[in-house]
Amino acid sequence: MTAKRAFCGGWGSEVLYGLSLVLLVFGLINLGWAAWPVGRDAVNLDIPSGILPGAPAGTNYAINTDYVLRVSWSRWVRLGEEGEIQVVLLPDVGESEVAQEESATQVVLIDPRLGMLSVAPAGRLQVNLGLDQPLDTTWTVAGEAVGEYQGKVYVSFGFYEEAEEELVPVPVAVVDVAIRLVALWGLSRPMAIWLGFVGLALWGALFLLGRWVQLRQE
Repeated sequence: MTAKRAFCGGWGSEVLYGLSLVLLVFGLINLGWAAWPVGRDAVNLDIPSGILPGAPAGTNYAINTDYVLRVSWSRWVRLGEEGEIQVVLLPDVGESEVAQEESATQVVLIDPRLGMLSVAPAGRLQVNLGLDQPLDTTWTVAGEAVGEYQGKVYVSFGFYEEAEEELVPVPVAVVDVAIRLVALWGLSRPMAIWLGFVGLALWGALFLLGRWVQLRQE
């Protein structure tokens, strides 16, 4: 009986306030982690016109305009969510060049590979671009296990060999990509959000209970 009175009168409210504070911090940590914006990394490269350095020996595969290549990707991805890899290719041409070569096209090949992470759409992308036509394309990446995943994005220009009736890819850039798959205490984002709101609800309930005990004490 004495212990019950001590709890209800002396330190009961303090215990309840302490527990409510712990639950408040727990809920805010979960919700903050779930809402924290995902950072991105990026690489910018200039591809000058002329004969391509990666062309096979004895060939003179060349491009007629300068390009700016930008590859960006999610620095980290929460477990249960999808990240992104974005490739942007911008031509740097004048109006006179476009007028002279309106029918000119450039074949662009892009192949993102990230090991154990799944990439969608899968496989190598092939696009035919006009001389002044930009390219902006995005892949989604996802995984099932926490960890850091290394990969590469291969960008090539394609040239059709009529004699052999095949497309010859000439590499122009290889970009290293690293994406971390993370989880809070092993939880996915939906579970972290759910536990965050549960923590806030319990914080409110214990705070009110502690206030009720304190008023009874007075």
